[in-house]
Amino acid sequence: MKAYTRRCTLVEQGDALPGKISEGYLWGIIGTLLLIGNFAGWAQESTPTTPAPSQVTEQLTLWMMMQQGGTILWVILALGFVALVLTFYLFFTITPKREIPPVLLRRLQNTLRAGDIESAQRLVEDRDELLANVVRAGFRVLGHERYVIQEAMQNEAERSAGLLWQRVNYLNNIATLAPLLGLLGTVWGMMLAFGNIAFETAQVRTITMAYNVSKAMITTAAGLVVAIPVMALYFYFRARLLKLLAEMEAHVTEFVELLLRSKQS
Repeated sequence: MKAYTRRCTLVEQGDALPGKISEGYLWGIIGTLLLIGNFAGWAQESTPTTPAPSQVTEQLTLWMMMQQGGTILWVILALGFVALVLTFYLFFTITPKREIPPVLLRRLQNTLRAGDIESAQRLVEDRDELLANVVRAGFRVLGHERYVIQEAMQNEAERSAGLLWQRVNYLNNIATLAPLLGLLGTVWGMMLAFGNIAFETAQVRTITMAYNVSKAMITTAAGLVVAIPVMALYFYFRARLLKLLAEMEAHVTEFVELLLRSKQS
């Protein structure tokens, strides 16, 4: 009886029974484990981590943009190539030295001042320069009045200038078409993006939508990249052509006087 009373007293005081763990000792173990876990988490957060190779984002290269742009982007690039070739052609053709050759100009002036009309006519035969075409038109109406000769030469100058303007306007056409094609690519890409939102599953919706929006932006940027420098080149060659026509107009008045003097002599 005394032993049983003593055993109950030990249990009430929190002493461990044989083969058992006391409650205070158990809570001590749990607190120690929590402290160790918190310290390990703090150490992990304070240590700089290196991103895994799969987490490194891939940069968008030029070739990737060309692939995403699709057919419309290739059409815009083709227009840019045509504009580049046309620029080199206009740079070497629409010049005063090409259309109003200084050597031909001096020889015509000297020949007409000497009254040798036949030699002057031979000088402009089988030539396609602006100066040769205008003077040849004056020779065709040489026996008429001043206003007839001047009108014939001015009409020929306008006709030849129209052909030169047509070449320069190709650059204007390209500069107009390129951003419109870029806008078409933008609209098409946005249509595909919103179509993916409506019909694709949630897993691939974000990826396909981002791809189509990127395609739309690429075509817009390509259209502007082509159109802006081509439009600047158009204004440059237009200024050169206007300067050339103003110089030719001054020579028309001079040659009308030379033709009349050579006719009278």
